[in-house]
Amino acid sequence: MSQTATILVIDDEPQIRKFLRISLASQGYKVIEAGTGNEGLA
Repeated sequence: MSQTATILVIDDEPQIRKFLRISLASQGYKVIEAGTGNEGLA
């Protein structure tokens, strides 16, 4: 049984988050996004 790695992307630019989400998801990663460090820690 294999597990999918999860990556947390934190960036205040929505376009950068979208690019990273699409790129990482296409490589098989589960992506969680946050717009600030505080959001990422919540």
